[in-house]
Amino acid sequence: MIVWHLDMRSPESVVGKPLSHPDAVLVEARIHQAAFNRFLYQLVGEDWDWKEKNAWSLARWQAQVERPEVRTWVLYVKGSPAGYVEMVRQPLVDGEGHQIEIENFGLARPFIGQGLGSGFLTDALHLAWAFTDHQGELPKRVWLHTCSDDHPNARANYEARGFQLFRTVEED
Repeated sequence: MIVWHLDMRSPESVVGKPLSHPDAVLVEARIHQAAFNRFLYQLVGEDWDWKEKNAWSLARWQAQVERPEVRTWVLYVKGSPAGYVEMVRQPLVDGEGHQIEIENFGLARPFIGQGLGSGFLTDALHLAWAFTDHQGELPKRVWLHTCSDDHPNARANYEARGFQLFRTVEED
């Protein structure tokens, strides 16, 4: 499996139109619920070999999701969860400020191919760039990783929205 790490360094790097599907709405899950995030992870990831977190206990999910550094937005289409994005605010490794990792992003299988992915990602990136720290500072970087086991268009969608490849790793 090949893992690609991508990032962007400014909100002006975001390319693309916002989500315009008439039946779609993006809503932040402001009450953190570990079981709900686990459901979303499985709903979106089941077709893409997302299994790392499947073995997590509910307590581990709670420890992950209930931190103030984690925010989740759910994409609903006609009232049904169609996808989600989970972001984590992190300190910058080399420098002052913070960065946002898009830890999970994707659509559930029934919603792929309906013209949702690019607008959903564009909107998610605008949300990431607005994810302030406790002092109200905006992030200096947004990053994520995807892999060769993910949807065949995942990396192309990320790069079309303005992400740049910064590292490639081959894993077992």
